[in-house]
Amino acid sequence: MTMPPTAIAVRRDASDAEPTPAKGAWLALGLLSLIYMLNFMDRQILSVLIEPVRKDIAFSDTEIGLLTGTLFALCYSALTVPIAMLADRWNRVRIVAAGCFLWSLFTGLSGTATSFIHLAAARLGVAFGEAGGVAPSLSLLGDLFPPRRRVLAIAIFTCFSPVGVLVGTTAGGLIAAAWGWRAAFLFAAALGIVMTPILLLCVREPLRGRFDRPTVKAQRTSFGETLALFAKLPSLAWLAITCGVYAMVGNGLLTWMPALLMRTHGASVRDVALYYGPMVGISLIVGTILSGVVVTRMESRSIKAYALVPAGAMALCAPLFLFALTSESWQSMLLWLFVPIALMNFVIAPALSLIQHLAPADARSTASALLMLVLNLVGIGLGPLLIGMVSDALAASEGTRSVHIAMMTVIGPLMVATVLLLLMVARHLARDHQRVLDGDV
Repeated sequence: MTMPPTAIAVRRDASDAEPTPAKGAWLALGLLSLIYMLNFMDRQILSVLIEPVRKDIAFSDTEIGLLTGTLFALCYSALTVPIAMLADRWNRVRIVAAGCFLWSLFTGLSGTATSFIHLAAARLGVAFGEAGGVAPSLSLLGDLFPPRRRVLAIAIFTCFSPVGVLVGTTAGGLIAAAWGWRAAFLFAAALGIVMTPILLLCVREPLRGRFDRPTVKAQRTSFGETLALFAKLPSLAWLAITCGVYAMVGNGLLTWMPALLMRTHGASVRDVALYYGPMVGISLIVGTILSGVVVTRMESRSIKAYALVPAGAMALCAPLFLFALTSESWQSMLLWLFVPIALMNFVIAPALSLIQHLAPADARSTASALLMLVLNLVGIGLGPLLIGMVSDALAASEGTRSVHIAMMTVIGPLMVATVLLLLMVARHLARDHQRVLDGDV
């Protein structure tokens, strides 16, 4: 299928030295970011509610790992790619809106759970809705912002995931302390249902590939061709593996840190809401924004900045994180965790931006979904579960310290592995990027 002349004209105009964002790009970025905040808030809110929920419904740490990680990841991963393929062919704004409505509805149903099966079914529904959120949003941003501004736009977008952690942990914890954990789920659900019509009314579907070089393609990029990119471009293959390992770190930490503070150091749900929530949220936001700013400034020197900057940050993060876990009180632990958590979040915005640079315009949503498939299936699926299993194995000998030891023995080595994998991405990145620019891939 040939490209319509209007699309070619837009692309040629956008090839000037300093292309500007599409009309309404910043409003769209703001609304997509708010919805991504709700996406992450609804996904993570169970973490702060683990201990209150356990008082009503008896769970082992392994079952908690299944609820917060593996079951969610399996459903999310199974649906992400098909929905992303649909988004590469249909209206992305409507797909994001439908996803927001569905995950919000099932978040509300989570608040009615009376058993493990009931809560697991509701969390699978949340995963079903959230599978339609991130990949189409990233594809939209790729067509709303020119290449040199994408990493900053995506950094702003991704920093709303820690805003979701902040709001979910703080508001969820305070609501649970005052009215019970069920009310916290209902509060989160109401926000998403309200945002759905606002997105549909305020954001229009942009022209695909408006900032790409003018080309004429005989047909759309197929799923097989998109999947083959990860084999043809070694940097993408290594990036996918990196994101899986990195996500085990991030999801393991965010899932189990509230339980660690409560079990091992005596913090209450209210303490976690008032102090842990703002600390971790602000720290993640700082890390995400700084990663976008630093990479934007350094990418003009070398495209390798997309891998080397996160690698340097993670190399500093590992020892600082392990040192923070040796703290005697939850207050001092929160103080020492601020910097390593910020450094940990240097990875995600550059990684997601690379997809927009290396994938063709009509396959960016699918390529993003393939990356998210690894990120979620490995990261969410294994990170919380592995820590929960190690904690259960140590519970008989270590008591309440079992989750503390599990986090140290699992997360520390995974941080080091992330650094090594990012260096492999950097090794191939410059050559792969040039091949894309030259049209060899």
